[in-house]
Amino acid sequence: MKDKSTHAPLNSELKDKENCLKFIKKEVEKGTQKKLAELKEEHSEENLFYIALKHVTTTKKAICKALDIGIDNACWYKRDLEKEGLLVQSMDEVRCPYTKNLAHNLTTNPANFEDIRKTNQLKLF
Repeated sequence: MKDKSTHAPLNSELKDKENCLKFIKKEVEKGTQKKLAELKEEHSEENLFYIALKHVTTTKKAICKALDIGIDNACWYKRDLEKEGLLVQSMDEVRCPYTKNLAHNLTTNPANFEDIRKTNQLKLF
């Protein structure tokens, strides 16, 4: 018979996730000079997604968790912003600061577009 017990996250894993979300929120508030609650009141969810990624370059999952945005909605926002040339995704996958899985970084800050498009992979030919 297989063991059906579940693995509870270690306190350090919970702290890492909490710290990641706090950092993202703090950077957005610092960059906009407004509290997150104010931003949520003033802007649509899609606009908040766009604004936040101007102030912090991170993965979709991390930004969604920090801002309490549904991941399905964020997929639409990301696609629309990419089509308009307002969002760039990293070429290489990075370790997500929230999930620790491989994912792409996102940014809507034009000053970061060139850097995020660069690849760290060696060219073979």
